[in-house]
Amino acid sequence: MIFILCLMAFFLKSKNSEAQSLVQYTPPGGPEEKPESRREVLERQIESARYHLGPVRIAPWATLRDLAYVHDLYSAGQQLPPNDFTATGGLGFRAYLRNGPKATWIAQVLPEYVWWQKQTQRRQLNGRYLLGYSAYFNRLTVEAQAGRQQQQQIVTPEVPVPVSSRGDGGELLVELRLSRALSLFTVTDFNRQTNLVDDLRDPRTGDLRLLDRDERVERLGVRWRPERRWSIGLAGEHTETDFTHRGAFDRSNSGTSPLAEASFQGNHLSFQTEVANRSLTARRGAELVPFHGVTGNAAITFGGRETRANATFYSSRTLVYSLSTLYPYFLDERFGTALTVGFGQRTRLRVFAEGGRNNYTAFADATPRRREDVSSYGGSLTFQLRRGLRLGVEGVRSRYDPNLPGETRTYSSIGATLTLAELP
Repeated sequence: MIFILCLMAFFLKSKNSEAQSLVQYTPPGGPEEKPESRREVLERQIESARYHLGPVRIAPWATLRDLAYVHDLYSAGQQLPPNDFTATGGLGFRAYLRNGPKATWIAQVLPEYVWWQKQTQRRQLNGRYLLGYSAYFNRLTVEAQAGRQQQQQIVTPEVPVPVSSRGDGGELLVELRLSRALSLFTVTDFNRQTNLVDDLRDPRTGDLRLLDRDERVERLGVRWRPERRWSIGLAGEHTETDFTHRGAFDRSNSGTSPLAEASFQGNHLSFQTEVANRSLTARRGAELVPFHGVTGNAAITFGGRETRANATFYSSRTLVYSLSTLYPYFLDERFGTALTVGFGQRTRLRVFAEGGRNNYTAFADATPRRREDVSSYGGSLTFQLRRGLRLGVEGVRSRYDPNLPGETRTYSSIGATLTLAELP
């Protein structure tokens, strides 16, 4: 059993690009609330950047999070790290430079330092660094960004232990409006994932380097917006994945998939969904069981921005690479509900509960069938202390019950985060 009493910032997602098809770990809690478009978020951030350096607007940022006491009871008979204290602190800024009335350059420099009291080898300078360009012309939209995101987080549900993981890459999105409602769009995304575990003395995390990989995603499609609240899209997507550590455990693959997306944002009802019929096969002599199946996600929310409370029902089906030499990947299937309640203008409570199953695919027919029943619950309480200053208290507990002999895995986290200036 794993019991980790700490804040793992479970709302922190792994890099979630619009074109990304496979994720290694999605924290429980359901989809992020996205009542605003990317353009609306950018306009709001520029407006709230109160400091000026000539034509450049600057928004300072500071955080103190993951203040935690870590008590690990993972498995008897293993040499495990001692009980320890940890915290993460960060100080940086975001800067915006208008390049005309419809285009903006964006720079983000958000360094963080991860501190551990006893396990000094786990101390790490992380951070998020980005350079981007966003342009919204009459018929043409261009969004480009490149940078590095390196943070301490859980990499895979098979080893729910926070480690520093780095993603280097970029994204280019271009959308051309052909008529009032119809547009053509293309997205190209590249990401190199590196798990920084070489110096850790924890026997559980050494194999995480097997998940290091390069991913490239290209998407081309059409999008129909009959009105402001509706968006429907159809696209074709090509993915290529190359694992860094190959040898006898190389699962490099590629595939082309049709994809459909739809969203609606009403005053009291909203929903969003994305579904792909994926077909992945091994490439360059790799070992991978071909995958042909449907992946995607869907969520429906009752209640809008102006309502005091809203409820969200969500489900997802994603493909996740496994660390086991017997199973190349598994399907992570979840369904859950979340309730959000506002208390006045400054306090918000969100609670959730979800269940599901991880179904593993074996390399060989003789390998025993493996599956895990998964359940999670948790919540967050957020206080807007003043403009740009936010305090959050968050907690989550998850349990994994396998059908094969072995220990049930559980983990829990609870803690607080203090942030100056809002992050996207």
